[in-house]
Amino acid sequence: MVKFGTGGWRAVIAEEFTFNNVRRVAQAVALYLEELGQAHKPVVVGHDLRFLSGRFSRALAEILVHNGIKVWFIEQVVPTPMLMYAVDQENLAMGIMVTASHNPSEYNGIKIIVEGGKDAPVEVTNRLEEICNTIPELKAPPLSFEEALQQKQIVEYSNKNAYIDSLLAQIDVDAVQKLNFRVLFNPMFGVAKDIMAMCLASLRCSVDLINADRDTMFGQRTPSPSRESLQDMEYIMKQGKYHIGIATDGDSDRIGLYDEKGNYIDANEILKLLYYYLKAYRGEKGGLVRNITTSHVLDRIAHSFGEPAFEVPVGFKHISFKMDEENLLLGGESSGGLKIRGHVNGKDGILAALLAVEMLAKTGKSLSQLLAEINEKYGTLYFGEVNLRYHPQDRTRLDQILIKDKYTPKLPWRLAKTSYMDGVKFYFTNDNWFSIRFSGTEPILRLAYETNTPKEAKELKAAVFSDNYLNLPIPEGEI
Repeated sequence: MVKFGTGGWRAVIAEEFTFNNVRRVAQAVALYLEELGQAHKPVVVGHDLRFLSGRFSRALAEILVHNGIKVWFIEQVVPTPMLMYAVDQENLAMGIMVTASHNPSEYNGIKIIVEGGKDAPVEVTNRLEEICNTIPELKAPPLSFEEALQQKQIVEYSNKNAYIDSLLAQIDVDAVQKLNFRVLFNPMFGVAKDIMAMCLASLRCSVDLINADRDTMFGQRTPSPSRESLQDMEYIMKQGKYHIGIATDGDSDRIGLYDEKGNYIDANEILKLLYYYLKAYRGEKGGLVRNITTSHVLDRIAHSFGEPAFEVPVGFKHISFKMDEENLLLGGESSGGLKIRGHVNGKDGILAALLAVEMLAKTGKSLSQLLAEINEKYGTLYFGEVNLRYHPQDRTRLDQILIKDKYTPKLPWRLAKTSYMDGVKFYFTNDNWFSIRFSGTEPILRLAYETNTPKEAKELKAAVFSDNYLNLPIPEGEI
């Protein structure tokens, strides 16, 4: 069974993510492009460094060629934003990226990129899913990848230079080059190593790399730039040798940062820093959009500049759509992805990181100083997340409780409103909020909250977990 979620289709390798199912997705793409009358256009195919990603991408290409669709194949591993840039710049109808992004190493996945270089919207993935699940088992077609390459039905493609040039065009190169920043970069065994290193070298930064070799187990960690997965990097940053530490996830669309003191800068803080910098120091116009589990301090910053702030469901396609619809300056999510107007039509961790370096150069301030400036102006909110793993057979029961029955737990403050835009979100009159939603890629309930103080966070969790109306195991240390 192929099921697309918020970030494409992801599944455990050898369970549901099999060559048979990958071929079925490719066949569904071919039939869908025929429905659109776009089968005459090439499809660009790329892959990350996960186990068998290169082989899976070849299987995709073989099926597309078997359906008469020409394939532009990126042989070297590629960041997802670079593939999105190719779809946009080459005016293609579709691109396919074999990646499970920040998911654990046992997962692989497929991201579908549509015209304009955007994440496929729900109506596209729903249609692909519908077609795919009517397709029987598929074996490898008669024409192999190598034969199709010889016959030029598959052609090798690279837009690395164009993508690097596009990144540097967004940055004040001269301003950064004057300062010889010292950078620690951690690609987390992912695909950003070469391109980030080239960009930082062009900016005349001194760069040290860690976790830069290929490791399909990602060092026994999840390749997500969370503090838990970056403890080795944090230890090095605490030595005080670097102006900034940068980490990118498995396919380079998310980042984490460390300041010059070795303090972890989480995704909400990155969004606050970059939006504030773009508004207060670069003088750019435009509001922002965030998903439902991202800090409301962003709204305060936007409103202080007379700009709108919008809230959308989780899934970056919703952010991209709203940015285009409202001509917004920035869109982001608390998981580390963000988009800046005028570049790739999706999240791009490499551009976000380069902009953070420019921010240090143009303001003459450190990350810690800039964050203190923002907190003094707009106040702080305490953000937290808790993941509750459930058995897949519990999904129907949990959906009944949360969405259909609209059960409200015993909460410690007066409710201002409740939203069912994506899962359930409770907004309180004291500016605190609490949300529960299903992960789009794993059998996990994601709980997120933001409170005025850590004490209030403890009060909220104590109230929610003492009720335990979901009847799920509570992670140790949460009560």
